[in-house]
Amino acid sequence: MRRCLSNVDIADLKAKAEQHSANLGALMITYPSTHGVFEAGIREICDIVHSHGGQVYMDGANLNARWG
Repeated sequence: MRRCLSNVDIADLKAKAEQHSANLGALMITYPSTHGVFEAGIREICDIVHSHGGQVYMDGANLNARWG
């Protein structure tokens, strides 16, 4: 069963991305989380980081959760 929850505080991410826009390089996110949870706002998270010139690195180390 794939669960989609929101573990990232989108409003806080937006505020911090704006605050650090001049120096924002990247955001690393484990997707799915170590608990096998898929982030419901992943597209919005990527859009926020990209809009401030950053890249998004999605850690694929948790493949067991993907196949579970």
